[in-house]
Amino acid sequence: MELRLSSRILQSLWLALAVFAVAFSYSQSRRAVDFMAYYYPARVAMGMQAGHVYGLASGIGWPQFFRYPPLFLVFVLPLGLLPYKVAVAVWAALKCVALYLVACSLGRRLNFPRSGFWWLVPVALCGGFWIQELVLGNAQFLIFAVCAVGFLNLEQNQWRGASLLGLGVTLKIWPLFFLPYLAVRKSFRAAALMLASIAALMIVPAAYFGWSGNVRLIHDWLAQEWSLRGLASETWFPGQSLAGILERYLTYMDYSKWPDRHYLQLHLLNLNPRLVEIIWYALAGAAYLALLWLARESRRNTGAESPMWLPDALAFCALPLLSPFAHRIAFVDLLWPAMVAGVLLARRGLASPASKTLIYTAVIIEAVEPLFSAAKAQRLFQIVGVDFWTACILTAGLLIAWTDWRRMQLETQNAERFPLEQFELAARN
Repeated sequence: MELRLSSRILQSLWLALAVFAVAFSYSQSRRAVDFMAYYYPARVAMGMQAGHVYGLASGIGWPQFFRYPPLFLVFVLPLGLLPYKVAVAVWAALKCVALYLVACSLGRRLNFPRSGFWWLVPVALCGGFWIQELVLGNAQFLIFAVCAVGFLNLEQNQWRGASLLGLGVTLKIWPLFFLPYLAVRKSFRAAALMLASIAALMIVPAAYFGWSGNVRLIHDWLAQEWSLRGLASETWFPGQSLAGILERYLTYMDYSKWPDRHYLQLHLLNLNPRLVEIIWYALAGAAYLALLWLARESRRNTGAESPMWLPDALAFCALPLLSPFAHRIAFVDLLWPAMVAGVLLARRGLASPASKTLIYTAVIIEAVEPLFSAAKAQRLFQIVGVDFWTACILTAGLLIAWTDWRRMQLETQNAERFPLEQFELAARN
C-alpha cells in the first residue's frame, strides 16, 4: 500500500512538473529557436509559407537552418498547421511524455532503487541539459527516446528494436553511430534489420510528397549535408565533443561570424586546422574501435548476473563525445548512463571506490555548474569544455565498473576450469 501511494505521489509530481514545463514553453515560445527551424519548413512544404525546405535559407536562416531527413519533416507537418505558440506547447508535451516513458522503462530494466535519493543522480547529471533542450525546442531528446526504447526492445523483439533504431536514423542521422555497435553487441541480424528499416522508412515520405518529390527532398538534404563536411565548416557554438575541444585547445578560433562573438581564445597551440582534423579522426576512430571491442567482449560472456547495461551506457556516453559537433544539449543522451550510474552508487558491490568517486565527481560538477549563471562564467565553461570533461569523468567511472565486472567474471571462469585442469593433469601422470 505504501509503495502504491508513493507511486501515485511521484506520478502527481511528474504531472505537475509536466504542466509547468508546457506552460513555460508556451509563454517563452520565442526562445524555441530550434523548433522554429522545424516549424517553418513544415509550413513551406505544405505551401502555407514561401521559403525553402533545405539550404542555409531554410528554417529561420543560418545558423538555424533545417538539417533533418524528409521523414522528420512528415512528422512535424501536423504541428505546422497549429499556431506557433500552440505548436511549441505540444512539442514540449511530447518531450515530457517521452521522458516519463523512457525513465520508467529504463528504471524497470535496471531495477533502479525506489527508496532513498538516488534519483538525484540522473537529475543532477541530465536535468540542466534537458531543461535547455526543452527551452530551445530541439528534437535531440525525442530521437534519443526512440533509440533508447529501441535498445530496450532488442532483447524481447529484435525486429521491433532494430526498426526503432532505424526510425531514429531516418529522423536524424546520428543514430547510425549504433549500427556497427549493434552488429558486434547484439548480432549482425539486428544490424541488417536496422538497415532494412532505414531503407523502408526513407520511402515513407513519398506517400505525401510523391515519389519524385521525395527523391528531390532526399537529394537536396544529402547535397546540403555533403557541402557541410569538415570540422569547422559550420561551427557557430563552442562544441562540447572531442572535435570542439581539440579545435579550441589546439587552434585559433575565428568568432567573427558567430552570433555571440564574446568567447575567449583558449588555444594552447596554434596548429594547422587540417592537422587538428586528422588528430580528431585518429583519436575518435581509436575510441570507437575500443568501444566495439568492449561490446564484443561483453557479448562473449553474457550471464544472468552480469550488468549488461554497462556497454550500452558507455555507448551513449561515447555518442556526444565522439560526434563531429555537439552542442551541450546533445548530452541529454546521458540519461541512460546517468541512471546506470545511480544503480552503481546505490547497490553495494557493483562499483569500486574509484568508480564511485569518479561518478560522484561528475554529479557534483553538473549540479554546481548551473549555479554560475552569469554570461561570462557560462562562456568560460563552454570554452573550457566543462560538459565534455564531466562526461569523460562519468565515462571513466562506468568504464572502471565494467573492467571490475570483467575481471571478476574471468576469475570466476578460471576458478571453474581449475578443478578440471587438475583432474586432466592427474590423469596424464
